[in-house]
Amino acid sequence: MSIRGDVLAMVACLALGLSACSGAAGDEPAPPDRAATIDGCGPIRYDDVAGRAPSYLRPPLARTPNEHALCRGRWLPATGPAFVPQGLVVRGDRAWVSGYNHRRPQAGGDSCRVIVVDLRTGAEIAHRAGVARDWSPAAPSCQHAGGLALDPHGLWLAQRGKAWLLDPETLEVRRGWRLTGALRGSYLVTDPAGRIGFGGFHPRRSRPLRWFEPALLLEPGRVELAAREAVDRQPGPPGVQGAVWADLGPGPARVWFTRSTTRCGELWGGRDRRYGFLPGAEGIAHQDGRVWVVSEATAPRYVRQGGRPVVPTLAQYDVGELARWQRSTCGGGA
Repeated sequence: MSIRGDVLAMVACLALGLSACSGAAGDEPAPPDRAATIDGCGPIRYDDVAGRAPSYLRPPLARTPNEHALCRGRWLPATGPAFVPQGLVVRGDRAWVSGYNHRRPQAGGDSCRVIVVDLRTGAEIAHRAGVARDWSPAAPSCQHAGGLALDPHGLWLAQRGKAWLLDPETLEVRRGWRLTGALRGSYLVTDPAGRIGFGGFHPRRSRPLRWFEPALLLEPGRVELAAREAVDRQPGPPGVQGAVWADLGPGPARVWFTRSTTRCGELWGGRDRRYGFLPGAEGIAHQDGRVWVVSEATAPRYVRQGGRPVVPTLAQYDVGELARWQRSTCGGGA
């Protein structure tokens, strides 16, 4: 869902309206937030990030908007030079991170991975490469793994035209589906009613978030899911990378979206609720008044291109005073 080179990155930024994400010579980075540090949080240092830092990164961490609310950072365990993180689920001190190897696999190959991380230390708990390998009735291979969600049925994983249900402990695949018609699985989100939402990425146009009852997917013998079978739908902004249902105030609980390039990030709760966020923000999770977000900005493929900010791969923010955060400087998107 991101950009291969600096020129294409600039084009995509303009298309998204992310004016602050250009790294062209002479551009100035967005000014860091100057709000008072939240107790126990505040700008963190490179050495504060738990886990072993990737060997290709060098301190310091970049200054980023609303870093006064950045409380914790974690590096992912070593996953190889091709891995790009995408989806995120958090329960207690455990995080599930999905992603893909950007190098094109052989025909019929599987480039997806799911990693389970101890958030206290950054240590790996479990790791599965080749998510859908040797499992072929409906979705024989996984290439992107952008969507991730967890509910009592298991760990839901999705990409543009496919979805799977995994055992959250063993990471073995239990079921698989083809997503047909206009339905996309670029990101996933669940709501308090137990529904699961499938959303699609497009850099310039809004795509609807479609809600489904899990019981529909779990019907015996079902191997396809269509947009027309959704029980509800809602609009989302262009360029969505991840989403979470949360009460972040003001107003009622809602779906909050992440939008980003590898140089700029935004937390989006509506046209008048757009806040500066972690560059490269993808999957997002809410827990106990704080949000965790996973960034692709420091994936090797982007660092090699140069000009990317050094930020934690996993970051936790205190969102108790979100309404006072610095507004997004990522441009005039919808």
